[in-house]
Amino acid sequence: MNVELKQKVDLMVDNYSDLKAGFKWEANLIKHFSALVHATKDKRVDIDKLKEIKQYIKEETSWTSYFRGTGEFLIVNLLAFEEDYKSFFENMLNAYDKMKEAGFKRSPQLPLAAYTIVKQVPIDEWSYRIQRTKKFFDKMKENHYWLTSSDDYVFAAVLATTDFEVEATSKKIEECYSFLNKEGFYKGNDLQTLSHILAIGEEDVEEKCSKAVSLYKNLKEVNCKLQYTGLATLGLLALITNDVSKTVSEIKEVFDYISDKDGYGFWGIDKNTKVILCATLVSDYYVDEIKKGVLQITLSNSINAIIIAQQQAAIAAACAASAAAASSASS
Repeated sequence: MNVELKQKVDLMVDNYSDLKAGFKWEANLIKHFSALVHATKDKRVDIDKLKEIKQYIKEETSWTSYFRGTGEFLIVNLLAFEEDYKSFFENMLNAYDKMKEAGFKRSPQLPLAAYTIVKQVPIDEWSYRIQRTKKFFDKMKENHYWLTSSDDYVFAAVLATTDFEVEATSKKIEECYSFLNKEGFYKGNDLQTLSHILAIGEEDVEEKCSKAVSLYKNLKEVNCKLQYTGLATLGLLALITNDVSKTVSEIKEVFDYISDKDGYGFWGIDKNTKVILCATLVSDYYVDEIKKGVLQITLSNSINAIIIAQQQAAIAAACAASAAAASSASS
């Protein structure tokens, strides 16, 4: 395994161990993704700081706020990377209110969309980018009325941070959706999300979609099949690799390596979530190499969007996995 990639993997494992000891009452799945997000930033978790931020959010929001609940600890972890987390959180609250004024409904996903705006956009562009977010979302709704919901707020915001034209990009999303459906992917919300991610890439539709199909099939062949909740991660991989076999081999290597680590064995985490974690670490390593100029990929206009989409894809997977776990426990 590449030295830099192994360092990220080991850091994630260490982070999970720290989080497991420091936050006994948080869901294990959320802790796994928190450990992952810190590892992608090359950061060791600071338990005391996380507890401080968690308490701060409780003091600044009501118990009915969507900044609380399942997504709270994910937001806590994102804020931990900010030099002045209090000011950043205040900006998130302001952007959240502006998004509601623009017609977005209160939902667990809206704070994460607000985070995307605050993180990626200068404050004097908020109104413009929020309106672009609404336009992207409205086109999604127009094309897939029954599929499109608040789940799509985040990736509408990611697309809005680019300079891609709304109509042309929305058309590419639909072309990706149709191409992948013809290749055997079932229609539905997860395929729609994959199409949103692929639209960020600058390759032609057939090239990047074919790469996604190849990655999906090859991962299945090495017993690392991604369930549909991991399709966003699949999309990111398709955008940042030119060597499918090498990428799949690296994901398998990471999967095998962590399988005997505490918390990552058969009883500690479900297989699909583990594959998502491994694939995200590999994609993050690729992004680092692209930023260094080591990997030559055509991403001149969208690398920043891919970086934020990578983070949001991991968070979306965490929310989906937690919801599924909660549903299973209550049934």
